[in-house]
Amino acid sequence: MILRQIAAMALWLAAAIPLNLFVLSAFVRLSRHTPRAGPGRPPAGSDDQRIRRFVEDNLDYIGRRRGDEGLGTRYERMMVDRLLLRIARQHGVRKALESPADGITGVPGANSLALAGVLDQPMLLCSPSSRLLESARGTWQGKGMGGRIKVLRAPIAKIPLADGGLDLAWSFCMLEKLSDPAGYLREMARVSSNLVLAVAVNDANPGNALHRRYHRLTGGEWDHGSRELSRTGGLERVFRLAGLEVLEAGAVDAPPSWDTQDMPLKDDIQRVAGWLGKRWEWGLDTDAGDAGGLGFFRWLEDGLPPWFRRRIAHHLYVLGTVRRAKAPCH
Repeated sequence: MILRQIAAMALWLAAAIPLNLFVLSAFVRLSRHTPRAGPGRPPAGSDDQRIRRFVEDNLDYIGRRRGDEGLGTRYERMMVDRLLLRIARQHGVRKALESPADGITGVPGANSLALAGVLDQPMLLCSPSSRLLESARGTWQGKGMGGRIKVLRAPIAKIPLADGGLDLAWSFCMLEKLSDPAGYLREMARVSSNLVLAVAVNDANPGNALHRRYHRLTGGEWDHGSRELSRTGGLERVFRLAGLEVLEAGAVDAPPSWDTQDMPLKDDIQRVAGWLGKRWEWGLDTDAGDAGGLGFFRWLEDGLPPWFRRRIAHHLYVLGTVRRAKAPCH
């Protein structure tokens, strides 16, 4: 075990150092050619307004990028899909909700595609954005699964479902963006009879420091949420505050490339890593398989010690279970 961890870290670093030196140089070039602006402001408005604006801005952005946000997006989907399927199979998930829905790598509705094969009922996607939901329906139809999805337009804090009717309620990079994360988790716990899962951006990933710098340069509002809720300790605390019992906490999606999120570095990266980057893209016409050597990077990630993975992964996650009051004995 220890030898495998040492080997995995050594191989990961051997790939990461040259790749991220290039990412850093691309960022420096971008910084030099980006006009300076005033400091960015936090997004204004209610949670529903801010999430609606965020996901709809992503729809415009991903449309221009044809479903690809840069290096490693296909790997991201492969690893998050694997996490979802492991949880679903381990806990017997048959009914599930994603709320508020978004899209992995920005592709609307793609987050929960992996669950379609294990559910007894259509996957539920809830969002305050009707535009996002319509696009999500199109994503599922494009994968030949239009009949396995049901969309619900509703406020984030008022999911139109009965108490305890689901096995899993989850979200991808949404919890950290909300003004009342504990209240949101309580609403997710209300509709779930068992599990609540939150996947969040990992603040410790070095790419996030570059990303914050990019927002300061451009003066764009910081729409990626709370740094406290992008750390394992902060996520676990808010789960417990919401009355959830933490079953599992970890890190997922740890390729050797830094998380550049929505910084426009793709063209620079693709010029040098063209063939590899192309094979790492994901869109409606590709699957989250092992092509492009991704199986090797998955093997590396599986071999990394947990403390190291938490430092370099693109995402963190916390899985909680709902505490139900026991009926009194007679």
